[in-house]
Amino acid sequence: MAGEGVMSHAIQSLKFNRSQKRSQRREKLSFGDYHSNVNEIGHDPIKATPELLEEIRNRLQNENKQRRKRLLFFLGAFVLISVMFFYIISK
Repeated sequence: MAGEGVMSHAIQSLKFNRSQKRSQRREKLSFGDYHSNVNEIGHDPIKATPELLEEIRNRLQNENKQRRKRLLFFLGAFVLISVMFFYIISK
């Protein structure tokens, strides 16, 4: 009969998942687990000083400048190689 292997695998998979779920211990959740801001976006337990923020800002600006220079270099090289390739093909 067609498809019996697929169904038997599905049944085995469901049995295995059920056995894994039973073997896990359930952890008790407390009120603090529902009302903590640890997982919220923008939660920063470490307070940054203005000097540290300025240093991070400068570092990110330098990295972006280097990334932009590298991109322009590769883009220019690609254009130059493409023009040479089309020139050679057209001859």
